[in-house]
Amino acid sequence: MKMEQKYPKALLLDFYGTLVEEDDISIQRICKEVADASGVSPTEIGAFWSSVFSEMCMQSHSESFRLQKDIERSSLESVLKKYEVDLGPDDISQCLFDYWKRPQPLPEAMDVISRIRIPICILSNIDNAELNSALDYTGFAFEHIVTSEDCRSYKPRAEMFEAALSKLDLDREDVLHIGDSVSSDVVGAQKNGIRVMWINRNKRTVDDSIRPDYVSDNLTAILDVLR
Repeated sequence: MKMEQKYPKALLLDFYGTLVEEDDISIQRICKEVADASGVSPTEIGAFWSSVFSEMCMQSHSESFRLQKDIERSSLESVLKKYEVDLGPDDISQCLFDYWKRPQPLPEAMDVISRIRIPICILSNIDNAELNSALDYTGFAFEHIVTSEDCRSYKPRAEMFEAALSKLDLDREDVLHIGDSVSSDVVGAQKNGIRVMWINRNKRTVDDSIRPDYVSDNLTAILDVLR
């Protein structure tokens, strides 16, 4: 892990995939259901769905903003249409919507958060209703929260990062962003001049052009940075 000398005054922290388990199991379940109905592999279904979902998120900002739940539904409709599957997007998505509201905390997350003594701002590409339910369910509590719905945009765009800095009344060099997504968290933070710790739990490999300031397979590395 690369060590940075400047001590952060606050942390920006992703939620799904960083503090709680990502929604992979629900996504895999939906992909399998579509695959079984279409005869196409779940891998192909997932890749196409991911590309459509990501593109819709990139186009969703300002006056064109759409809630993540709406984007999930529309992107899945595109999948069902492409593979000529006669299933209801809301019905097969219910497991995903339920998970967003009742996610599973990652093993070390609660302990690590309890030991941090500087301000934390949650930065999440999720709708307010889902995040509020997830916080109630998991028991996490944060004074500062910024969502895509608040800013009418999604990471990696600048709006969410700028809103977090404004809430904290800090400059870019004063904070460290922590997240599991290369495209949203690592690229997003660095494009906005913010140091970043990539939580790479599955030991994924990335292009050499992707160079987070820190890399760890769990959240306890935060405590090393803050010592």
